Amino acid sequence: MKRFTEEEILKILGEPNGADKLMNMNADPDDLYLKAVSLYKSGGLASALLLRLANKKPYLIKLSEDEEFLSAVSANLAGDNAKLRRNSARLAGALRRESFVPELTRALGSETQRLVRPSMILALGSIGGEEAKAFLSAYSVAPAADETEEKHFKEETDALTSALRSFAPSEEHAFTGFSEPVTVELRAPDRLTRPLADELGELGLACFDGRSDSLKIKTADYPALFEARCFTEALFPIGQSDCVPSAIAKKAAPFLFSLMRSSHSGKPPFRFRVELKAAVKDPARRQSLVRDIAAACESDELVNAPSDYEAELRVEGDERGVRLFVKLFTVPDERFSYRKESIPASINPAVAASVIRFAQDRFRVGARVIDPCCGSGTMLIERAKLSPCQSLTGVDIAHRAIDAARTNTAIAGVNAKYIVNDILRFECHRPYDELIANLPFGNRVGNHSSCEKLYRGLVEKLPGLVRKGGTAVLYTMEFTLLKNIIKENPRVTLLKQERTEAGGLMPMIFILEVN
Repeated sequence: MKRFTEEEILKILGEPNGADKLMNMNADPDDLYLKAVSLYKSGGLASALLLRLANKKPYLIKLSEDEEFLSAVSANLAGDNAKLRRNSARLAGALRRESFVPELTRALGSETQRLVRPSMILALGSIGGEEAKAFLSAYSVAPAADETEEKHFKEETDALTSALRSFAPSEEHAFTGFSEPVTVELRAPDRLTRPLADELGELGLACFDGRSDSLKIKTADYPALFEARCFTEALFPIGQSDCVPSAIAKKAAPFLFSLMRSSHSGKPPFRFRVELKAAVKDPARRQSLVRDIAAACESDELVNAPSDYEAELRVEGDERGVRLFVKLFTVPDERFSYRKESIPASINPAVAASVIRFAQDRFRVGARVIDPCCGSGTMLIERAKLSPCQSLTGVDIAHRAIDAARTNTAIAGVNAKYIVNDILRFECHRPYDELIANLPFGNRVGNHSSCEKLYRGLVEKLPGLVRKGGTAVLYTMEFTLLKNIIKENPRVTLLKQERTEAGGLMPMIFILEVN
């Protein structure tokens, strides 16, 4: 993964949609987080990037525990830069600390820029508490001075309405189940829906409308879906709509309310948020769409609660048209709860499960398995979840990776041995039955020549690591390089290969037999 200097980060942030670009440039997220925090502390820079990173819970927790950062947020709420004040208010709302309420009320009381006020109001609603409630209850939105202020007047009014709704008494809504079968769309890694369909078949669930990256099932037992490991998320499809807030709300709000009321205990209102995954490039347009969709959906039965939601209204597509879905957060997904530790190169566990099941006809019960680049242990853990193994061995050159793997494996209840070593120097006394690996690629190991050295060395070493007739499953973005190396080696046979997709990248799976 790429690492950027602070100067490079600032340069990219200065470009249109800079924060979004950085989040999609295969950057090392931990490194990006540390530098964004440093830049924010030193002058309020990179606030837009921090907002995106704060959407990830581990980073939000770290921010909430960083007293120097919290002080910087308080100071920036009263700074000279309107955009920084707005983003700092959003950060304060995401952190939901009552200590920010006095700063926010003072800042809002003296704020002269109308474009900043809605974010401050929503932050107070998100944090909550009697002081915030009293201030907002007494707050009145100044009328628009002219036509140029009409838009901002509406945004501020909508924000106040939404914030005041958040103070209404709300109760927790426990999922109680569906009385009748419902349609659920399961998302899978691209071209790997077949392993998911096989897995669902073993669970007695029939699928339909299979596509390259999704399939649908109909079931009344929604929690039972989480016995399957080869999907990334479960969504309830609503239908298609024009990319217009009123049209989206007309179709989505009744569906969302009906879904929640029919499957949850307690009385309305139900809490939701809007997640826009549509190809809308202009940041201002994106923000406006999210805000207007949420406002159009809100009612006495549905409350927009971005920091305390029970369901997500997913909007996918582009300006020409969107597809609408609901994602529930009231049913816990504990499938990959063992992943307490990770490293930048860690594979998504649902992708790992899909890759393992893709190769399952080459695996057997009681196998001895090795992962030569084990990282945080995900591939070995998912192999153990597929069928019992005699032994699991993970090798990695990085101490940090081995420490993460040991932690995760213990939580998963899997018995594995981990060794800090370079696989090209590693010697085994008895060849293994299976070798599985999410191979490092690109900037993860330095450069293309580093990959070539590792890949060539590993393929040449396979006959010593894996018994004759044994299997190697290799997953990598450097598929052209690996394919050429495999062709040059007569001691391995390529049995099957498949392209897939992960995080915007297009890796390939290779299944080899050792001759």
